[in-house]
Parts: sequence; C-alpha cells; structure tokens
Amino acid sequence: MADCRFFPFLILMLLIFQTLLTAHATSTFLKSLKLKSNGKKLRILVPDFSTFPNLVQLTIDPKTNESGVSGFCWDVFNAAFNALDYGVGIEIIPYPYKDGRSYNDLIDKVSLKEYDAAIGDITITANRSIYVDFTLPFTDLGTGTIVRDAKKSIWIFLDPLSADLWITSACFFLFLGFVIWFIEHRTNDEFQGSACQQIGTTVCFAFSTLVYAHREKLQSNLSRFVVTVWVFVVLVLTSSYTATLSSLLTIQQIGMKEIEVGLQGASPLRGAVFKNLNFKIEELYTHEAYSKALINGNVDAIIDEILYVKTILAMYPGSHFSLIATASTTNGFGFVFQKGSPMAGEMSTQIAKMREDGTLKALEDKWLKRESAMMSKDFSSPSPKILNLYGFRGLFLISSVSMALALSVSMVSCIVRGNFHVKVKMQLWRCILQRDVEVHVHDRDMESSV
Repeated sequence: MADCRFFPFLILMLLIFQTLLTAHATSTFLKSLKLKSNGKKLRILVPDFSTFPNLVQLTIDPKTNESGVSGFCWDVFNAAFNALDYGVGIEIIPYPYKDGRSYNDLIDKVSLKEYDAAIGDITITANRSIYVDFTLPFTDLGTGTIVRDAKKSIWIFLDPLSADLWITSACFFLFLGFVIWFIEHRTNDEFQGSACQQIGTTVCFAFSTLVYAHREKLQSNLSRFVVTVWVFVVLVLTSSYTATLSSLLTIQQIGMKEIEVGLQGASPLRGAVFKNLNFKIEELYTHEAYSKALINGNVDAIIDEILYVKTILAMYPGSHFSLIATASTTNGFGFVFQKGSPMAGEMSTQIAKMREDGTLKALEDKWLKRESAMMSKDFSSPSPKILNLYGFRGLFLISSVSMALALSVSMVSCIVRGNFHVKVKMQLWRCILQRDVEVHVHDRDMESSV
C-alpha cells in the first residue's frame, strides 16, 4: 500500500516533463513560423577576403550594384536553405577586408545581432561556439598536409651538389694531379714515361683519391702533405654528399625539427596544431602564394583545413602536389547563426540529409575535382635544398693554399737546383777552357824556344 503513494508523484513528473517538451517544440515552431511570416529578408554576412575563390567568392554586379555569391560554401547553404522552404528572401551583405580584420570579427557581428547569419569557409571552434550557433560541419573534419612530389630522375645522384660545387671539385682534382706530377715527375719513375702515360697516371691518381685507392707511391714530403690535406677535404665532401643523397631518397617526415611550414594567415590552426611543435611558420594569404611556396621550395609542407588542401589539389593538378597526411584536429566548416536561432538546428538537419543522399559529395566534386587547368607560366621549377660552394669555401681555401704552397716550394727548389747545376757547368767549362789556354801557351813557348 505504501508504494501506491508514489504513483501520483510519478504521474505528476511525467506530466511536467511532457509539458516542457511541448513548450520547447511550440517555442521552436513559433520561432520558425515568425521567420516565415514576417516577410523580412535574412541578412547574410559574406567575407570578401577568402583565400580560395572556389569555396566562397563575392561578386558585385556593376549594373545593379547587387552582391552575388558563388563557390562550394554558397551552394551548400543555398541547397539546404531552399530545401527548408522558409519562404523568405536573402540579402547578401559583403564584409570587406580591412587591415586587422578576421573571421572572428565577422562572428562578432553575428553575435551582436547586427546580422542574422554568416556563410563562408568559417572553422568551427569551441571559443566561437560560445557566442554563436554553428550548424553541423558540411566539410570533412581535420587538417591535411600537402607537399610537392619528390623529384624522380635518373640523374638524382647529381642533385646533392650544386653545379658550381661539382665544377669546382673537378677543377681541384685536376689541379691536385698537376701539383703532384710537378713535384714527383723528375725523381719518381711512376710519373715518368711518354706524355700520354704521364697524363693518364696523373688523372687516375687525382680521381682515385676520391675513394682512397691511389696506388702510386709518393717520394716527396710536399706531395704527401698536399694529398693529406686533400683527402680530408674529400672525406668531408663525400660524407655530406652521402647524407644529402640519403635524405633525397627518403620520404621526409613532417615531425622533424625546424621544418618550414606554410599556414594561412590568421588561421585558427596556429593554436590547434602548432602550439607545441617546433615549426617555422610562413603565413600565406592567397592560393597563388600556396602554390608558389611549394614549387619554389620556400616551405617544406603546407598544413591547413582538409578542404583547403583539396582545393589546392583541384586548382593545380599539374603541379605534382600530394596529400601525405591527415589529422582530426579541427571541426570543419559550418554556417554561423545567432545564439538560440532555430535555423542552426534546422539547417544542421538538412546538411545531414544532404550528406546521406550524396548531395554534399556532388557539390564537392563540382567545385573541388581535379581540373586540367594549367599553372601560371611565371612559376619556376623548384630548387632543391642542396650543398653549394659557399658552404665549403673554407675547405677549398685550405686545400688551395696547401697546393699553392707546395707548388711554390717545389718551383723555388727547381730554380735553386737549376742555378746550382748551371754554376757547376760554368766552373767545369772554365776549368776546361783554362786548361786549353795553358796547353796552347805551353806549346807556343816550346815552339819559340826551338
């Protein structure tokens, strides 16, 4: 009997709960009905400083001065809005770019009820959701990393060194051979012979130092000194070459330190992705800047919203860009409405239906599919980060000084040795001439006495 006392209480609670649900549904219905019946146009704020015109682009009719919108974001909004059949018009309000303006300023305008909604490539964030209501995201969630495809060439083994470094190294090899030949050929049988034999031996000796395989024995300490210094230079050069070639043949990992990353200016990703990472960030403000930065090697990778990355891949299909990684670190793009607006929920429902029936996919293919558009002709070929002569100027300076010093000492020695031989020969000739004179005088004296 005691349990029966709780039945009226339970019935009362159920009635209260049903009343609250009915009141909420009625309130939502009345708000929607008011929106449909008051005949007032929706004031939609649209930014005119979007980085990617494929997503949202604001146009002004020069004849009527009326604003128009095109792009993927607008088509999604228009399809969802028309499906709801509110029966009200839309007034497009341009939000022009000025110094310091950002999407946060645009959201502030909606939160202050100056405008009814905002559309564009607006990222959903927790902080923004405090002030406005977002619809469900109509794009893929997360970020993407885009890089330029690795250069595939049969001559990739030449890429680690710049052209000036290759030429300088070859010249130094030949100069080394000449210095060793000049020092050794007078006394060393291995550097003697016909002209062709001497040239062949000299060139082979010089380039065999690259793999430390020279077999000719050196007799002069000057030659040994020059070769020792040059072998050290070759060791540093070959080690650097091997390391650089290995990096060119290996897929670069984005997690490496001090990587140069391109990022859209004023992007909310700066805090969401790069807060605890040691990246050098280069801000980019146009889709042309994105492409040029990758092509010219100014950045190693670009990290941005996945839809931005898809747009780049669609706009520049011949650029050999690749999406190499994705991460669910952002919430995608959504449409912005005033806090408490019933349209946010109704538009979210319609976006969900569009995702299920394939409408969103069709619109994405329309605007973001890979087209055959050619790139601008002023885009230059990428310049890989390679070893150049400037970085090795100290080593070549040391080697050139050692070679020049050894060559100078050898030349002075030859001159001194040559002068000594000349003096000896002159003394011999003097002795011979003096002896001939004495003999001639003696013979003449003998003839006179006779």
